[in-house]
Amino acid sequence: MKKRKKVSKLAFHEALRGYLFIAPALILLLGLLFLPMVKGFGYSLTDFNILKSWDYNFIGLENFQKILKNRDFPVILKNEVFFALTVTVITVIVSISIALLLNSVKRCKNIVRALVFMPWVLPEVVVGSLWRWLLNGEKGLINSVLVDYWHVLPEHIQFFSSSLSLISVCMVYIWRTYPYVTIMLSAGMQGIDRGLYEAASIDGCGKIKQFRYVTLPGLKYVLSICSLMAMIWTMNGFGIINILTAGGPGVSSTTLPMVIYKTAFQKFRFGLASGYSVIQFFIIMVFALIYLKMTKATKEEEV
Repeated sequence: MKKRKKVSKLAFHEALRGYLFIAPALILLLGLLFLPMVKGFGYSLTDFNILKSWDYNFIGLENFQKILKNRDFPVILKNEVFFALTVTVITVIVSISIALLLNSVKRCKNIVRALVFMPWVLPEVVVGSLWRWLLNGEKGLINSVLVDYWHVLPEHIQFFSSSLSLISVCMVYIWRTYPYVTIMLSAGMQGIDRGLYEAASIDGCGKIKQFRYVTLPGLKYVLSICSLMAMIWTMNGFGIINILTAGGPGVSSTTLPMVIYKTAFQKFRFGLASGYSVIQFFIIMVFALIYLKMTKATKEEEV
């Protein structure tokens, strides 16, 4: 009995020491993440507008009613979903392809990986400015090469027109996001037991079957985490869109972060902007829960 008390006391002290070590990080998270989140939920139920007054009144769900009645909201919502799904799916496909190529490189692996990782480490301002120049409809490098030098196209492509602006933004975000996913998948591939490939080869499996039955199952956990992270990052994307198109022309490339920024920091309607933020929060939560449910179902089927 005394031994049990000593063990439990020792366990308590060890647990207490652990909590004390993580206490600064928890306090920081509480101050920088959870409290502003709660405050944002509170503001979404008020008419907070600093152009009128620093005082605000409780108005219930009136902000959400205004958002739902906004004729541009369905377009913004469609842009958000299209943007998130397109960037995530294409990024994962491109990253798997490049990761396979990276693992087949025999020489200068570190240099090649550093070059592949370069877009990820560049600041968003640099990425946005670079692609704004490359995709410029009149003097952009891509148009100059394709139209003026190679004469592949009869006229310049207006990448930032209402029909192409969102696709252009998706393309830039794919270029920005793929390095991180590629490096993660490449590391995951290196962790797969080589004996599985040898066994598959002996059984007569070619490269495609080895990829399907060995590589993909071995990457399922890394792939699920990377896909979820890429989707969350994309849905929260703001800086590059702001530099490239500022959500225009009209609302053709406007996503929820863009409309939140414009409502809060151009119109100073913080209550309404908080309402948009709450909607975005729940959309991200729904996407995350659906994705986690799908991955959990896949694991249960395998078991």
